Amino acid sequence: MLVAVALTAISPALVHAQGWLSDRSRAEGPGIRVGDFELHPGLGVEVGYDSNLYYSDDTTTPAVDSGILRATAHLLIATRGAQRRSEGEGTPGGDEESARTQPPVTFRGGISGSFYAFFNDLDRSNMELDASLALSVLPGRTFSFDLSNEFGRSIRPFTENFDRSVSYARIQNDAGVRLNFATTGDVFRVTAGYNFRLNFFEEEQFQYGNRFQHVISLQETFRFLPQTAIFHDTTVNVLDYFGPMDGPVLTNDGVLLRTRVGLNGAFTSNFSVLAAAGYAAGFYSDTFTYDQEYESFVAQVEARWKITDNTRLNFGYDRDFQPSFIGNFYRQDRGYANFQTIIDGAFLLGVEASFGYYEFGAIVLPDGMTPVGTSLGRGDFRLIGSVFGEYRFTDWLGVNATLQYTGAFTDYQYRVMRPVDPIDPAGFNKFEAWLGVRVFY
Repeated sequence: MLVAVALTAISPALVHAQGWLSDRSRAEGPGIRVGDFELHPGLGVEVGYDSNLYYSDDTTTPAVDSGILRATAHLLIATRGAQRRSEGEGTPGGDEESARTQPPVTFRGGISGSFYAFFNDLDRSNMELDASLALSVLPGRTFSFDLSNEFGRSIRPFTENFDRSVSYARIQNDAGVRLNFATTGDVFRVTAGYNFRLNFFEEEQFQYGNRFQHVISLQETFRFLPQTAIFHDTTVNVLDYFGPMDGPVLTNDGVLLRTRVGLNGAFTSNFSVLAAAGYAAGFYSDTFTYDQEYESFVAQVEARWKITDNTRLNFGYDRDFQPSFIGNFYRQDRGYANFQTIIDGAFLLGVEASFGYYEFGAIVLPDGMTPVGTSLGRGDFRLIGSVFGEYRFTDWLGVNATLQYTGAFTDYQYRVMRPVDPIDPAGFNKFEAWLGVRVFY
């Protein structure tokens, strides 16, 4: 179970969403006009293979592989885009003024569901869900505001340490509001925001990790060249755990602070750079869990290269820290790169890779003193790489394939408390492959 807890803690790096659905520009086809809205329905069916369904360390426990069937349906909706407004659909002779001026309200939303059937463990078959809403009022004006909500239900990961009837389903919801002020020409911009986030585990054994988050953010941007700006951002993240306190590890309420200053600018029309640095700290309510406070610097450097109109390469490094369901927090030092190209307007190829070091805070039992593993802390090297390709026969029909590798390398070992006290290695290697067809409009 604790392996799954660690995986869930850094789940943003372990996204299993389809390559085409995680990028809205890939999921949308020509669209269906309904009044002032565009509808983009779609359906995809894929067969896949997972080499390590339960994240086992195959040096001590044989890895269980499985074939997988995944069926996904989605419906995306948005107010009409600039291209359709410029074409003047529904108005005699078109409306060029409406193409140059954004409407007073814009809207984007969508819902998708993915059903998974695991051939080697049919009892694990389950449904993932995602839904999102984003509303902008008076976009492009001096004063504007945004409302958003994102909902998701995930069903993975699994581990070999629990009865297979146990559910790893987790519900997440993020509701936010943004207030924006911008001067004429968008030279100076200020954005203040608040997000209310929920993490809820459906299974009783994981509900110690249920929490609310209150995230307050402030960002100021000053553009002193046409494509170059100095920015500052500050975020305060308040953690409030509301689950039972008898879980496998101790989690504490806390306050996470992050503040950065940076530069975001274009050197040429095809090459731009983002550079930011700042300070981060974490303060936790329980003083009996060793020294669980965190203090360090944060940084990000990213280069973006538009090689051709249809080919882009981004690469960079980031150092950050995030809340975790084990050890209260984890710090990451990570390098990453992603490449995307479209060939002949029909074949899309995307490659992503990252390698980083993830260091957790003290991982202890609820008594606040006893280490859960062979050492007080835990450090992982993680390598993640994926290749996505899609060939579009028409603007509504495509065949896609995805290959992904995830590896965790660590000498940390958990002491699992039942039925005796065995050592559970925390490292693993995992390959996934998918092949499917989808229709989208």
